[in-house]
Amino acid sequence: MSPVSRSRKPKRKGQRPRPQSPVQAAVAAANDLLGMKSLYEAQLWAAGLVGSFWRSAWQRDGDPDETMDRSVERLVEALVEQGSPATLAALLALGSVGYDEERDFFLDAATELTSAGVSAPDWYRQEQPALEDAWSVADQFGDVELITLGYADIVIGVLVDHAQALHIVQIAVVQRTETDAQALARELGVNIQPSPQPVRLTAVEALERIDGPLGLFLVDGPEAHGEMLELPDDTNPAMEFALLQARVAALSDDLPEIEDFEPVVEEFLASRTFADAELARSWAVLAASSASSNGRRVRQIGPASLDYLLSVSVPANIEISDEDLALLPEIVTAWVHFTATPAQLPVWEERLPEILERFAEAYHDPELVEFRADSDELVALRDIEEALEADYDELLPVPEDVEQTAHVLKIVFPDREKQVEVESTTSLDELSAVIQEAFELEPDPAWDFVTAAGGLIGPESEVIVAEVGIEGLHFGYAVGALDTVEARIEVVRVQKREGKYPRVS
Repeated sequence: MSPVSRSRKPKRKGQRPRPQSPVQAAVAAANDLLGMKSLYEAQLWAAGLVGSFWRSAWQRDGDPDETMDRSVERLVEALVEQGSPATLAALLALGSVGYDEERDFFLDAATELTSAGVSAPDWYRQEQPALEDAWSVADQFGDVELITLGYADIVIGVLVDHAQALHIVQIAVVQRTETDAQALARELGVNIQPSPQPVRLTAVEALERIDGPLGLFLVDGPEAHGEMLELPDDTNPAMEFALLQARVAALSDDLPEIEDFEPVVEEFLASRTFADAELARSWAVLAASSASSNGRRVRQIGPASLDYLLSVSVPANIEISDEDLALLPEIVTAWVHFTATPAQLPVWEERLPEILERFAEAYHDPELVEFRADSDELVALRDIEEALEADYDELLPVPEDVEQTAHVLKIVFPDREKQVEVESTTSLDELSAVIQEAFELEPDPAWDFVTAAGGLIGPESEVIVAEVGIEGLHFGYAVGALDTVEARIEVVRVQKREGKYPRVS
């Protein structure tokens, strides 16, 4: 993840009000599910409950994730304890939204009631409805995009702001009997284009457009999404995002590979002569990595994206000397001309001067100056490339006998542990697959290994087990873009390789 993919803005001062626990209210509201006739009605009920739990967690002191986990655990205990058809319906509804791990947690609890003879509601279905069609309406730069997903029962409209922190701005759910996906795209697309012309998307294209923003939706909790605490339920994306998660999770996992931005950076540097080529390269790496971190093409940048990057992300995360600040506007202008199409240039000529002016004001804002002075997480602009590659700087040297050894690993998740033996030359991609299979996790491409020094190593790194695991030490594993599950991996011993691997016990 890019150093500017998360906004580390100064924390708000003051105390948030402490809301009452919504658990008992949720148990009482479960009776509403018995009168429902369709899966999507139950999913909307469940998604709204999940959203209200998150909003309650954001208003409390402490870690919102931990607060959410405790609330969900108490809710499940209360639903199972009551053991009625209504509480079973609630567990099944909750087990039909969110990501796989979340759904499994509720469905496992539901099994306790069904095994005791409690009957499931007529609307319950194990499989998510299949996507029938998808459409997109975007602005000239792709900064703001409306995506509609058509199913047999409902149409979902997702307003995505690729440039800002919130990402998923609004989610609209409409019955299929009232409209179709293309018509909804035209109806809602007028907020983006005066005369919207929806473009049809494949399932893979729809997944690519939504998956990244959806994964970032809860990343920074209330600090990035504080405005959602004030939005009413009928316009608050928190109330439907769990339904969207479930429907999107059922799409194809055949996402395109993350684009390598190095060729684009080299092309930019060759496009003209720069007074300071090193600084120009640093800017190009920063801009391209920021786009990539937000699930976009590395050359795709619009005025809204650039404005947010320069006025919000950079002032809170990047250290720039006065000398470099003076040179940066010319480099940024060159990047804009390099990435823009001829049709986009007139808009840029109008917008770019004010964007650069706001950047200068934001970088010298007294509050942000003080914040940077107290922060220990800043990255110098000229060190941006090194910072992006720092995940690999702490690797262990590869032993000479690595071809003859195997690593015995004790892998500890919060609820269970197993011993896994793999060849020392096993890649981390392969180890991740072994772990997910051993612990019966749904295959998830969003994972990282955490080195003993704290560095992150993600997919396709070509790093092997011997480079992160040394006997007597431990490293970490985290899987899941949104609801991350973490494991501690202890290196029990390194032994002579014998027989067939991997082994799980």
